[in-house]
Amino acid sequence: SGIGRRLMEAVLVRSNGAPGVRLLQDAFNMRSIALYASLGFEVREPALVMAGQPAGNSPAATAVRAMGEQDLEACDALCMKVHGISRRRDLTDALRLFAPLVTEREGRITAYMSAPNFWIANHGVAESADEMQALILGAAAVTGAPVSFLLPTRQTTLFRWCLAHGMQAVKPMTLMTMGEYHAPAGAYMPSVFY
Repeated sequence: SGIGRRLMEAVLVRSNGAPGVRLLQDAFNMRSIALYASLGFEVREPALVMAGQPAGNSPAATAVRAMGEQDLEACDALCMKVHGISRRRDLTDALRLFAPLVTEREGRITAYMSAPNFWIANHGVAESADEMQALILGAAAVTGAPVSFLLPTRQTTLFRWCLAHGMQAVKPMTLMTMGEYHAPAGAYMPSVFY
């Protein structure tokens, strides 16, 4: 009845002045992808919700541990390096609401994820696919629960690694944007909240 279009138009009015607008669309929903495209959104990445407890151990040279306030600056700098934007406020919220984790190698933060067991809110970045793999393995060990996250599937090395280590593809999604978009310069996992 046009309600979806009117709701999205209201969202876009509210975002007026924002340099960019992003959303994650259920890839099986043909009506919504057509609606978003007609409103001006562009497809940026195919993604899958990945979930499970990966088999294996983190490399000995890395430590996966809880993120603390003392890590915010390093995590935000890593996000700036990968995405070109700050997520400090989101990371501060994650410290309050979830149990974010970091990977540390030789005293340096090389990766983080904000909500290891809740894919909708779990965003993360890493210097490389190897660092993200160490983080995923460590997250399963630290939390003792299945890890879940959105994985842009064009990160083929990381995608194949997840499958080889027993993780399951649960749901297809599409990252779409309108306006400003910076292609990430490292391994990353988006969240529905971003």
